[in-house]
Amino acid sequence: MVMPAAIDITRSEDYDRFCHQRLQNPYPLFAKLREHDPVHWCEPMKMWLVTRYDDVLTGLKETKRLKSSREGMYADPLTPQNRELARPLIDHISLWMQNLNPPDHTRNRKLVNLAFTPRMLQRLIPRIEKIVDDLIDDVCEKGQTDFYRSFCLELPAIVICEMLGISPSDRDQYRETLGRLFPFSGGAGPDLNDAVVPAREALYGLLAYFTDLIDERRRNPADDLISSMAAVEADGDRLSRDELFALCVFIYNAGHDTTLGLLASGTLALLTHPDQFAKLKSDPEKLVEPAVEEFLRYEAPVTRAVRVPLEPMPFGEHVVPEGQTIMMLVGAANRDPNVFDDPDRLDITRWPNKHLAFGHGIHFCLGAPLARIEANIAFRAIAKRMPNMQLATDQVHWRTTVGIRTLKKLPIKTR
Repeated sequence: MVMPAAIDITRSEDYDRFCHQRLQNPYPLFAKLREHDPVHWCEPMKMWLVTRYDDVLTGLKETKRLKSSREGMYADPLTPQNRELARPLIDHISLWMQNLNPPDHTRNRKLVNLAFTPRMLQRLIPRIEKIVDDLIDDVCEKGQTDFYRSFCLELPAIVICEMLGISPSDRDQYRETLGRLFPFSGGAGPDLNDAVVPAREALYGLLAYFTDLIDERRRNPADDLISSMAAVEADGDRLSRDELFALCVFIYNAGHDTTLGLLASGTLALLTHPDQFAKLKSDPEKLVEPAVEEFLRYEAPVTRAVRVPLEPMPFGEHVVPEGQTIMMLVGAANRDPNVFDDPDRLDITRWPNKHLAFGHGIHFCLGAPLARIEANIAFRAIAKRMPNMQLATDQVHWRTTVGIRTLKKLPIKTR
């Protein structure tokens, strides 16, 4: 009996594009990895890629043998010169909540939870509804527009800047500066070398901005999240200046990029699946919640979680050595046929929906409740107020940064 030849996934064009963050549709590659090499050493990116749901969930839950760290993911693909230039960036991102480990993570999360309360989120609902209605008014008046820029980009930016206490006059500059940090913070692999200098300059600009803003809020507290985080205290402990600065940048990213991706890809999913859009329009009050969860599964906005073993760690048929980077591909796990029936099909009635779009365990996304509130309000309004919305292009393009999956544009017409 002749055995079939093993598939060398690394020789495929999709594999090369993925390693260089240029792959528009990663799901066929993810399917091949899940089937043939679910725990795969990726030499160009200097890390392991994990694609099966059970393995990803195991990695997300494990806190004793795995630590959350992006040090190697960022540093390993860089040239020696860029590695030195990137040190302030890596040190800063290491203070983001998702990259902290106990006991620092426990302490920071406890303090932030005292400021980021369910009561505060509930108070935001009327304001979010007003923002959504105003944005949709503008979209409907235009008749044809880039919905990505006119709505998806604007809603989370307005909400998170108002929460933090960033003035409307500073909003565009703040967003533009963070946009230059994103290709590094959201990237991986050899292309990180091109992102180091712009991201480093952006980091210093943000540092100057937040130093002044945090000092002002400590002198004159306002009704915003920065004032609350600056004042919050538990068991005699407070957030340091560096921790506050890191949280301000992290909360914007967590509260903006995730929701932006969800709004854009969810809208595209409806427009390319008219049967599902018709279902949502038939009963938006009942179906909007499962629809949002399905959008999160179908196109997870945050596509990865990064861990490093503290000791040799069994994964599938491999033992990952201590200190090597593991990228758990959430987008691949969310389309695992062993967990989700017909996983490449959009089904807004899918329930229960055990997707991992917001992570799991102690690092479950801090901004998940806010993202869900914004998305539920937005898609309910879209179904009710824009029932004739159609896609105004034959081809869409994705931003291909490995860490975040979102569109570049979304041309639509409303009539």
